[in-house]
Amino acid sequence: MGSPEMVAIVHRAIDRERDAISVYLGLAKIVTEAKAKNVLIHLASDEVGHMTKLEKHLISVLRGKDWVIERADLVEAMSEQVSQSSLLETFDAKKLAKADTIQILGVAIDREVEAERFYREMAGRSKKDSAKEMFLSLAKEEELHAKILRAEVDSIGLNGFWCDMQEFTMEL
Repeated sequence: MGSPEMVAIVHRAIDRERDAISVYLGLAKIVTEAKAKNVLIHLASDEVGHMTKLEKHLISVLRGKDWVIERADLVEAMSEQVSQSSLLETFDAKKLAKADTIQILGVAIDREVEAERFYREMAGRSKKDSAKEMFLSLAKEEELHAKILRAEVDSIGLNGFWCDMQEFTMEL
């Protein structure tokens, strides 16, 4: 992955993190249960950390060159990335306002799974170890977010599971 492409991809990832922050805060406004609201706000805060990590990486990529990107290369790299929307699908706030907390957290889980897939894909495309390591680290954090959200769903649903561990069994 060349420098222009890496710059475009990191910009795309920053946009995705910015979108995730907005979505989680929007979902936190909708959800009524305090614990779920706190989980969503905490995840938004984590996404700010991801965005900061990506911005630091972008700065290091840009500092690696005297003349960072030829204009034509930048346009080509950006057009390729923009054709694949950086933003995840938007959610309908009115529709979600009628949803229960478990459905709202399900939306958040889907976003985390998609973010993890995106970062694993970017790690696979990265030629530099530092970029690969950063993307894999972000993928692991997104995977952890999905687990946290699933644990919250399990807790709310009172289905006998907590943090993916069965709390009790119906067998004798």
